Amino acid sequence: MQWNDIQANWPAMIPVLRAAFPELDEALLTGLSGTPEELADALAEASSRDRQEAMRDLEAWREGPMPADAYADPTHDDAALSEAGRYVPEGEDVLSDDSRFGDDDLPDRPMGRRET
Repeated sequence: MQWNDIQANWPAMIPVLRAAFPELDEALLTGLSGTPEELADALAEASSRDRQEAMRDLEAWREGPMPADAYADPTHDDAALSEAGRYVPEGEDVLSDDSRFGDDDLPDRPMGRRET
């Protein structure tokens, strides 16, 4: 993860940080913006680490992948919806007819039943 990703996803990162560093208080983290300096200060104050050791621990944590909890946080829903248009081919209307798939004339199969 990059620090700018952490800051951009700060509300979603708080539970992830608390899982990695349980000594950090949720109320304190909520008041922060996610910069490395303020996180190192908060971690050093909440634990027996000095600031440099806290920064090393945060850097080791940051080198991991973006946690799925943070990536799938509901705060990303609007961004994901607005980005979805990139996957529609140019010139195609998202509400266009899908008859080219060939199943428009077939009745829907009742739920739970299999064809025999």
